[in-house]
Parts: sequence; C-alpha cells; structure tokens
Amino acid sequence: MKIRWVILGLAWAAQAGFAQDYAKPAKPRAQERAAMLETLQKGKTIKGSREQYRHLPEVSAVARGEKETPQQAVERAAGSAAQLVETKGRLVLFRSAQPSAALVKSLSGTTVYPTTLNTRTGNLGVLTGTLVVRPGTMADAAAIAKSHGLDTIREYPQIRFVFYRAKPGTDIADVAAALQADPRVETAYPEIVEYVRTPK
Repeated sequence: MKIRWVILGLAWAAQAGFAQDYAKPAKPRAQERAAMLETLQKGKTIKGSREQYRHLPEVSAVARGEKETPQQAVERAAGSAAQLVETKGRLVLFRSAQPSAALVKSLSGTTVYPTTLNTRTGNLGVLTGTLVVRPGTMADAAAIAKSHGLDTIREYPQIRFVFYRAKPGTDIADVAAALQADPRVETAYPEIVEYVRTPK
C-alpha cells in the first residue's frame, strides 16, 4: 500500500514538473508579443461597441483559402517579405512594410482587411468593412447611407438596427467617426472581429 502511495506521489510530482516546464515558454512568447506590439505604428482611434481601438496601419488581414497554410495566404496577399503576426480562425494577420489606411481593399483579386488594437486588452481585431448603426428613426436609414457613402446590407426595423458596408476606398475609421457624430444616429460602430470561436 505504501509503495502505491509513493508511486502516485512521484507521478504527481513528475506531472507538476512537466506542467511547469510546459508553462515556461508562454512568458517569453507573451513578452515577445508585447515587444512587437510596441513597435507597431498606431493610427486613428476607433470607438467600437464597447471598447476603444487604434488602427494599425502596418498590419492587415486576409482570409485563408481552404487548402492554404497561413503563410501561403500571407504570401498571396502581400508577398514573401510580409511577416505573419497571428491567426483568427480563417483570418490571417500579417505585417508589411507599406502602411495603409483603414480601408478594405483588393490586391491581385484578394480582399485585404485593415486591423485594430484593443487599447485595453492588447488584442488585435479585424475591420470587416461593415458598420452597425442604430438610427434615431428607421425613416432616416436610406438618407444616412447616402450622406456617408455607404451601401445598405440589411435592415432590422423591429430592433432598429441597420448594417451598412463601406464602399471601396472609404476609410472605416473616418466613416465610423462621422456616423457617431451624425445627429440622426443613436449608436454606430464598425464590426471588429476580435475573437473567433473554434469548434472543439
């Protein structure tokens, strides 16, 4: 009986030791990430639904193709000089030498999205080009779209929300700020993909 307890104790101690060794690399990884974030240019401030963000002019995102690796997706969008930063589901974030405005663009037939930094959490997010707006009255929805150069994706009159899409060449940070200042608008914020649930 005593031998069994000794063996169990040794097995537990070994597992604890392995767990400590496994946890060690996480701290250097977190430090490397924090150092990398410090080196990034910070662009315009963007007010989200609950959080504050900063546009990252050097970091963009692309959707990975079905049979692509993240690195292949980056090379397709920006060439081999671009640096893979992280992935969010099928979205691959990368850093390139050429900063760009906060607009969705097409490069060689590939849609490239701007990115943001959550100023509170340090998480990166992807601007999809969609804006979520609650007008004071639904009667103003079409006029709001026209005056801000937006396309209407979908209206939800029962809950008084409208989803708009920024037209090509539209700076999402600028149009979000303009919508937030519009007296016909109660709330407005850009859609930002910050967390992606992965199936278990």
